[in-house]
Amino acid sequence: MHAKTTYIAQVLSISLIWIFVIAIAIWIINLLLISIELKDVPGASIGISIIVIPVFFVLAGILTYVFIGLHKEEKKIIKSSQE
Repeated sequence: MHAKTTYIAQVLSISLIWIFVIAIAIWIINLLLISIELKDVPGASIGISIIVIPVFFVLAGILTYVFIGLHKEEKKIIKSSQE
């Protein structure tokens, strides 16, 4: 029971981080479009987006990679202990 609760919490965490990352990316792209529409200088928005969007995607990817790796290792341990 405890393992299933932990798994659900991890899947929820992964899902929420990806929703957060995608929402941040959409928000920053929207800021860029608004600055272009208002004929504003989009320099700060472009500078922030060049840094922030890839960083968030990399961090979310690392979290997903670690989760999948841990889950595979747990399956291996369970499988080897059953034999």
